[in-house]
Amino acid sequence: MVSADGITKKAVPALIIAAAAVFGFLIFSARFSQAIGGIWDRDLLLWLNSFAASHQYVWQLANNSLFRGFPVFFSLGALWFADDSRERRSRMLAGFLATCVATVLSVWMQFHLATHTRPLLDPAIPLNFAAPSWDWDRRNSFPSDTSTLFFALATVIFLENRLVGLFCLVWVAVVVAVPRVIFAWHYPTDIVGSLVWGLACVLLFSTYLRTLFERTLILFEHRMYIVHALVLMFLIEASDLFLSLQSLGKILVQLAG
Repeated sequence: MVSADGITKKAVPALIIAAAAVFGFLIFSARFSQAIGGIWDRDLLLWLNSFAASHQYVWQLANNSLFRGFPVFFSLGALWFADDSRERRSRMLAGFLATCVATVLSVWMQFHLATHTRPLLDPAIPLNFAAPSWDWDRRNSFPSDTSTLFFALATVIFLENRLVGLFCLVWVAVVVAVPRVIFAWHYPTDIVGSLVWGLACVLLFSTYLRTLFERTLILFEHRMYIVHALVLMFLIEASDLFLSLQSLGKILVQLAG
């Protein structure tokens, strides 16, 4: 039996349980990260910082939207427009929603989980070289929201094409995630938490919400140009880390206050 919203009745409690388990695991990971932060977590951070932080081109490449995002966003666009497979597109839409949820919650956790201070802002850590100054509104660093976003998108690709998806996951780890440790924005465990969080959310949503999006695509069968436009807008915003949406949200909060 399938309910009106496209999710099987048996899947609803399973989705709730799975979501609670994933979120609970992430909270546990945050506490684990906090507990071991003074052991190998800090040592690995200092080693990476002393090894490569003096090379400014590493930072510039890691934060160049075109360079860091090309394999991921090119692959997503190619997969979306490859053919008219409703099943594949519904999985991708579920993955895109999961990416949004995972990124928003990772930012929320940086505000509300006192795991550990960003290494860059901790005067007790003898950094060799740090990233350019930034106006920080989140002192906690677990997990990395940027890494979460990119790991989640790479997982969307992996579900559709294992080889390309694996390449994108490695690319994200090397080009996006590791430099954020090198320049002391995050601890290594922040990156591991991002990987687990992004991957788990995409797998969860793709498993339990695919049918819902498949039915939505049926409704828009003769107006797919609307879906295409929304997907393009999502990819554009995601490539820029949703900075426009963040800015808009801050403006709305100020107006409401």
